[in-house]
Amino acid sequence: MATQLLLFFLGAITVSNAEVTKIWKLSSRELIDYRAYRDVTVLHFRIPEQTLTAHFNFTVSEKLTSTQLFTGCKPRKVSLYLKYGSLPVINPDGAKFPDNFSVSYRVPVYRAEFQSDEVPILLNVSSPFPGDWFAAAFLSYTDPNNDQILQQGLTPSCAAMMDSSMSVDITEDITVIIPGEDTVSHLDPGIESKTFKFYVPSGTWKVRINVTSEKCENVPCIFMSFSPRAVPEPGLNNGNCDSDDGCESEFIPAVENWYYVTVGPQEASSEVLDFNLKVSFLPYNSTDKWQLLNTTLSNLVNDRFDYDVAAVLDDFQNFWTLVPLVRQSFSAFFTFNFLSEQADFNKGFFSINVSMNELAVMQFEVNYVSDIGGTLTFEMKLEDDDNLKNVTGNLYNVTVVACLSYQARAVPFFSPDTCLNFTGDFSEARLQVNTSNDNSRIGSIHVPFPEPGYWFITLKPFCYTNDSYPMECTTDLGILNVSLIIESNMCTADNCGRFGDCYNYMSGGFIFSTCVCRHGYIGWGCTDDSRVTSLVELLVAALLLTLSNMFFIPAVVMAIRRKYYTEALVYACTMFFSTFYHACDAGEDIYSYCLMRLNVLQFCDFYSAILSLWVTLIAMSDVGTTLKSIAHMAGAVGIALGTEYNRTSLWVLVVPALVGIAIMTQSWIWRCKSLRSCYPSVKYWKFYFPPGVLLVTVGLVCYSFLQTKQNYKFVHSAWHIIMALAIIFLLPARKQDSTPVINTEDFIALPTVTCVPCTRSSWKENKFLKLIRFWER
Repeated sequence: MATQLLLFFLGAITVSNAEVTKIWKLSSRELIDYRAYRDVTVLHFRIPEQTLTAHFNFTVSEKLTSTQLFTGCKPRKVSLYLKYGSLPVINPDGAKFPDNFSVSYRVPVYRAEFQSDEVPILLNVSSPFPGDWFAAAFLSYTDPNNDQILQQGLTPSCAAMMDSSMSVDITEDITVIIPGEDTVSHLDPGIESKTFKFYVPSGTWKVRINVTSEKCENVPCIFMSFSPRAVPEPGLNNGNCDSDDGCESEFIPAVENWYYVTVGPQEASSEVLDFNLKVSFLPYNSTDKWQLLNTTLSNLVNDRFDYDVAAVLDDFQNFWTLVPLVRQSFSAFFTFNFLSEQADFNKGFFSINVSMNELAVMQFEVNYVSDIGGTLTFEMKLEDDDNLKNVTGNLYNVTVVACLSYQARAVPFFSPDTCLNFTGDFSEARLQVNTSNDNSRIGSIHVPFPEPGYWFITLKPFCYTNDSYPMECTTDLGILNVSLIIESNMCTADNCGRFGDCYNYMSGGFIFSTCVCRHGYIGWGCTDDSRVTSLVELLVAALLLTLSNMFFIPAVVMAIRRKYYTEALVYACTMFFSTFYHACDAGEDIYSYCLMRLNVLQFCDFYSAILSLWVTLIAMSDVGTTLKSIAHMAGAVGIALGTEYNRTSLWVLVVPALVGIAIMTQSWIWRCKSLRSCYPSVKYWKFYFPPGVLLVTVGLVCYSFLQTKQNYKFVHSAWHIIMALAIIFLLPARKQDSTPVINTEDFIALPTVTCVPCTRSSWKENKFLKLIRFWER
């Protein structure tokens, strides 16, 4: 601060002309599909002072993370939002924002959409604010209800990697001027413009900029543009240069900031253009305030309102009342509030008295980085008192209009609930309370991810008739008592409501808070119910996914009748765990019952389902008791390992299936050779094996390719039914005593039609069956 104030005493300082390019590069970051704000990848850049243009370069490429079966990845659509100061507030899914949310862009937000095809995307920002810039990047939103539920391994596993860099063009040809002093300068032929800057300290009520030139000769010949913190954009002409001798502008400034002023000729000239530039400050308690306000407000009000202009302007002849605030911080992230010096810090709110003839103003600061990841809340309540009851009961109603503004104070107006901001433009009033009814006495506004710097709240009471027409307030109204809450919280003020939970996430080294919604609710505060699954649909889904497992009962009964007791136990476990897993998962905590933790039930469901496939294939192989025991134990251990490692991988299912089919095929081939007849029986091949294989094929196609979130309850229930029916067809008939048993000492007692020497020879010549005989010993 001391260095900045010292400039006011040094005279005009001109920095030599130069252009500097600086580079800011980020390491590669992975992008993921957008389902909620937690899925964004945060990119951070820092732009230096006096930057003319910032060039942001983004390149996204697809990286194949698994080379099994696939050789490449298809490009996907990428979305990126970029803004100054804090994280962009976005809703790519089209969700509605909560009530009273301020999502109008206080600073510009730049958006880009492109493909992950390694083609660089260049985003140029002219006259950017210096400081922190944040980008939120992600794979573009698609409706998750239409996304396929695929096993890992059926599609290539790809990662979208973003490379980011920034280069800036900096000008150093800027003259520092001293407010209150004349700065004489000139424009040489061929020079398009000159840029100056001055610093606006705290407490400055209004700024006037004058540019005059004797060369104009009663014809406008010069232009002027100005902006806070950044060099004015090329082509900007907001200096009100319609007068014959130059330009003049008056405005409420963004305090404690540098202002940049660009001056240039309106038309190219071969002569030197001399001009005089002067900047004047007006403190907020100056008696000259009315003179500075009169021109600007009169012009604006005449264009917008049809009530008494003089009565409105009279309100601004009085002083502003500055209410000092004290910050109170808490241990949680993004949790703090602001109270008046006399307030009870345990209550979280404070009261102020607002005069009918004054504007009350409060100023508070949001810190850089550490305060920007939550939601800023401003709540106002018009308290009742005897004076207010007397006048509002018979005479008129009273309203208090509050302007919550960023960087500079705004002036409240009555109708139509507008505020005059520091650029001289009208914008919607941020908050209004009145005495029309009890509900309208309280109002609030929420600002997600507030920008860092100074924020201002300006209050002004107004009186109006029952027909909502403004009128003069009577003297007996006196002072109004208004209670205020100025606070910041994680996520939202109501902590994401009934259908969401608030979490802090870190991305790119920065922490932000966001809601994670349940039961199909979406939106910033989990308040948008447009995609909520109805109770009937939830009940139908829960019943289908659980009751469809009852089709395993015939398979269990048949396995017991055929003396496949191990298989019957596995089928029963599959039915049990699948039923309770879906009972816990399908009803979205409404029609749900969790016997154990969901993760445990999910493991048991996947494990028992794959184990059912394994024991069925071993049963169809009809190998000896010893080999069957070994196969069962090896399968149980191996499948448990694979399920725990990655239960959604395709290979967890494929490997046991291929091994089981190999054992079954080898066993059937040997039996055909040893018996010199078809094995299994012709009846099994004709009536049981084909429909069983067909059911398994249909089930695998449904499970692997047809499931989406929208049809999951139908397709997955069909999968349960199909696989249970397939077991009934594929499980072999019960062994008969006369049936040859392989790998036993009674092997010689085969039917007389069998050539024992040939059988023994084929047994010994078959390497696979040698291994079986070894284990039989």
